Amino acid sequence: MNTIPLGHNSGSRSLDDLLDAVRAGGGRDLAHAETLPPAAYTSPEFYELECARIFRREWLPVGHIGQIPNVGDYFTIDLLGELLVVVRDKEGEVRVMSRTCLHRWAPVAEGKGNTKLFSCPFHRWGYGLDGQLVVAPFMDQVADFDLKRCSLPRIRSEVVEGTIYVCFSDETPSLAPRLGGFAERMKPYRLNELIVAYTLEFTCEFNWKIAVETFMESYHHIGAHAKTLQEEHPGGLSYGEDDHGAWSASHQPLRPDLPTETNLTSGLPGFTGLTDEEKRDSGLYLVYPLNMFGTHADRVHWTALVPVAANRTKWIRHVLVQPEAAELPNFAEIAEELKLAGMRIADEDLAVNGMQQYGASSRYAAVGRVSHLESAVWQLSDYVRRMVAA
Repeated sequence: MNTIPLGHNSGSRSLDDLLDAVRAGGGRDLAHAETLPPAAYTSPEFYELECARIFRREWLPVGHIGQIPNVGDYFTIDLLGELLVVVRDKEGEVRVMSRTCLHRWAPVAEGKGNTKLFSCPFHRWGYGLDGQLVVAPFMDQVADFDLKRCSLPRIRSEVVEGTIYVCFSDETPSLAPRLGGFAERMKPYRLNELIVAYTLEFTCEFNWKIAVETFMESYHHIGAHAKTLQEEHPGGLSYGEDDHGAWSASHQPLRPDLPTETNLTSGLPGFTGLTDEEKRDSGLYLVYPLNMFGTHADRVHWTALVPVAANRTKWIRHVLVQPEAAELPNFAEIAEELKLAGMRIADEDLAVNGMQQYGASSRYAAVGRVSHLESAVWQLSDYVRRMVAA
């Protein structure tokens, strides 16, 4: 096995060595915490291990129920090589299925919309909203072929606080019981009732863990967001909570000399039931491993990550608002202004995270120490250690 003393370049050390290095950082408190080795962010072999031990075992977010409010509404998503369709069926139930045709594998749905039938573009095999095959032209001479025995495979799913999760393992326990504390925290935000104001999607040329870490810590406000978020939510005021097991939380309070109304200038109706302290805070929440929430006094930023490769991640964000916001005469203008502001923040993160991924490939890149402002980085690292390297 090849090792080098300086860096953690994935091409220069074995997977066994990398796993040893990952384990070495475990069992520490925050004051002594350090990052995962850089190769844990660049190694294709380590990424494949994450796919096997995390993503194919854990509950992963695919969307929010606000995307499919009506019977027949659907959207598609590709996850870990699986082509999925999420639909509200005739019973009003949220259903997640494979969208690969049972005949010769062409996808029966793309994008999003509303339909009564999923129809394969190749030979026009048609499937109902429950996945049951109902149309198969010119199959009457095929021996022992029965439409009733043909259905699109259904994927195990749960809806928890408005989020639609899937799990590819039958052995993984239900998610809802593990998110009881999270559900209680989210009560004032009415996650089950919110609608989608707008959506942002990016392809990020960096590892999924970099995306999670950056979302969950505000230390980087002093650098990446010096002229934006730092002005109202200084990184030095941010703090994290103790890990909650299936989820974690951090906070980025409003600057003390600014009035609470600073967080209520969008024009959207604010959430009722929030304390003044909660109105002044922008909460950051992670449901491990890939679902993130940014809570604000008047909206919730819902984010799902879709890992693609060791150095590539798809980022999906829905900005969720209260249903009554849609009745505002200037709702479209408000949404557009928020979208432009959100894109500016996202561009700042994309730029610095791309640099981070690039730097992680250097043979001189090494394990780093973690600030008290980065408790979420420490917690995610320990989560990966538990799941992948235990």
